[in-house]
Amino acid sequence: MKRFTLIELLAVIAITALLAGLLLPVLARGRNAARIARAHGELRGITVALILYRTDFLGLPPTRASCNTHAIYELPLELIGYLPGGSLNDTTIARVPDVFHPELGGYKYRAPGPAIFNEYTFQADGGTLWVPNGFPGAETETGQYYTSQAASPVRYAVWSWGPDPDSPKLANSGRAPIPRQYWLRNSGDTGVIVHYENRDGQMHASP
Repeated sequence: MKRFTLIELLAVIAITALLAGLLLPVLARGRNAARIARAHGELRGITVALILYRTDFLGLPPTRASCNTHAIYELPLELIGYLPGGSLNDTTIARVPDVFHPELGGYKYRAPGPAIFNEYTFQADGGTLWVPNGFPGAETETGQYYTSQAASPVRYAVWSWGPDPDSPKLANSGRAPIPRQYWLRNSGDTGVIVHYENRDGQMHASP
C-alpha cells in the first residue's frame, strides 16, 4: 500500500493553509454582508413602526437620553407595541438588539423636536438632528442642528453604529447619523447604517 511521504504531507498542509487564508476573508465579508442586509431589514421595520405610531398619534415619539442609564438615542418606549421583536428595558426605552453588537444595546432613533431627559424631564425642543447644508444632493462640511421638525430637511433617522463603533471613521460622530461621511459603504467598510425620512415624507437609506 502506497503511503504519503513527509514532504507530500507537508505540501498538503501548506496548500490547505493557503486556501484557508484565501477563503477566510471572503467568508468574513460574506458574513458581514449578511449582517448589513439584516440591519437594513430591521431598520426598515422600525421606520414602519414609526409610520404606524405617527398615524395613530399624529406625531413622532420624543427622543430620549439618560445619564442614569447611560442610554442615548435609544428607541422610544412609545414604539413597543409596534415593534416586532422589541422589548422594554428598565421601562424607559424600547430595544431591538443591534445585529452587530446586541450586547451593547439596540438600534438608535433621533429626531428634532420633543425630547425626554433622565426619564422625566420633558423639553419641547430638546431633540436635535444635525443636517449638512445641501443634503443629500450637494452635501457640504457646514450645516446646523435642527430642533424643529417643521424646519428640518429630515424628520427623523434610525440607525446602527455598524460593524465597528470604535472605528476612526466614527471619531467625533456627535453629528451622526445623517452626514454621509459617517456612512458604511460596503461589506468591507465601517460606519453607520441609517434609514431616514425627509421633509417630503420620502424614505431613504445609506448603501
